[in-house]
Amino acid sequence: MGRKRAVDYRRCCCIVGDSIKAFMKNCGANVMDNKVDVARDVALQILKEVNHDGKYANISLKHHLRRAKLSNRDAVFVTQLVYGTLERQITIDWILSKFCSLKRANPWVVNILRMGCYQIMYMDRVPDFAVCDEAVKLCKKYCNKTLAGFVNGVLRNVVRHKHDISFPSKENDPVLSLSLTYSYPSWLVRKWISDYGVTVAEGLMMPVEGDQNCVTVRINKNKITKDELKEQFALQGIQFEDGLYMKDESLRLRFVGDIETNPLYAEGFFTVQGESSMLVVRVLEPQKNELIIDACSAPGGKATYMAELMGNEGRILAWDVHPQRVELIMLNATRLGATIVEPMIQDAAEFRAGLEGQADRVLIDAPCSGWGVIYKKPDIKNRIRPEGLHELYALQGRIISTCSRYVKPGGVLVYSTCTMNVDENQRVIERFLQSNPHFTLDDFTHLLPEGLKNSVIRPGMIQLIPSRDRIDGFFIARLKRMG
Repeated sequence: MGRKRAVDYRRCCCIVGDSIKAFMKNCGANVMDNKVDVARDVALQILKEVNHDGKYANISLKHHLRRAKLSNRDAVFVTQLVYGTLERQITIDWILSKFCSLKRANPWVVNILRMGCYQIMYMDRVPDFAVCDEAVKLCKKYCNKTLAGFVNGVLRNVVRHKHDISFPSKENDPVLSLSLTYSYPSWLVRKWISDYGVTVAEGLMMPVEGDQNCVTVRINKNKITKDELKEQFALQGIQFEDGLYMKDESLRLRFVGDIETNPLYAEGFFTVQGESSMLVVRVLEPQKNELIIDACSAPGGKATYMAELMGNEGRILAWDVHPQRVELIMLNATRLGATIVEPMIQDAAEFRAGLEGQADRVLIDAPCSGWGVIYKKPDIKNRIRPEGLHELYALQGRIISTCSRYVKPGGVLVYSTCTMNVDENQRVIERFLQSNPHFTLDDFTHLLPEGLKNSVIRPGMIQLIPSRDRIDGFFIARLKRMG
């Protein structure tokens, strides 16, 4: 079972193949002078920060890649090691438990073992002996020789037994089987099976095939045409293709490392934004000269897209409760030339009386569990606990109840999340409609690209699923105020 995803990483391994060959060529010299491989060293530091210091993987990765100033090839390798290990961490810990106990182990040792096990089990073209040798060197650097011997023994046991590890079957234990097959927490697998049944639940966990190392960007048509941006990327040697659904506005870039350091990004010619996020704005359907409230706006990707569609005519109030995130909205609006975006510190759950019944459209991109983007942010699997979800449901209810009061009669309210949890999606909307009969679901099927019309749950609601739709797992509901 564990070998299946190795196919997914083969292309990446080909890309870093030269780096690995160079490493193998120099392996003897490295062993002699005990130098650690820089890419693995950087990846280990990130894993330790995410798993033991509470940092977000994307933020830690960006920080370390910029500080280390690695080549693009090594940056891609580090990204693959970090995200691959985090994505498979639940299964990896289960495998390692067959050979040692991770409880009370030194945090550096735990993450060296996880990263080593990931390479042995899921990266075909990384030699096992090199993985063990590099793990030993990392352990000597961050711990001591005794622990290095322990790490060496555990990983060599994994190498010897990697083809005879027996996993539970789906027939006998569907929860544990799916949990280990797709590396999801058992409590979440149990909940999805309860909400959707085994077949659909498995579909929610399936990987997005072929999308590793792909970054989607939205073209800022206020500054550059699609053809001009393509030409610029081609000159830089960047691989790209059209977006899957938002074909006029988006490009999918491959193996680009940290794209936000690209000078074209600084010029405001594009911004990093997934197609699901773009679709939310399309469903909102902003018009020129309207007043729009973007209630949970940071980092401002949707607000700046609205401004582009409105031709910078009208007003967009872009709120966030955290000052540093409001600053981020401001920076993005300035970079992209979105002059009608008005960033503002405002808690979306707190009512502003002066705006009651004033807005033509209100967008609530609600804080959520983020299960629809787990395939991009695998640390979410290990971060969210079931006991924290009820507080989240209550917050979502307060935000939609408060923000609905800003919608003028005949106006539109769009509620979206990047999760596939029905408690945060359909049930929030159902409860809201029961208490607010002057709102009704508003069918937006005509606004959808043809390939997504089958993802509509009912008129006025859509659930996107990454493994099926190959974009982020967003829920979007559009409501209309009748009176």
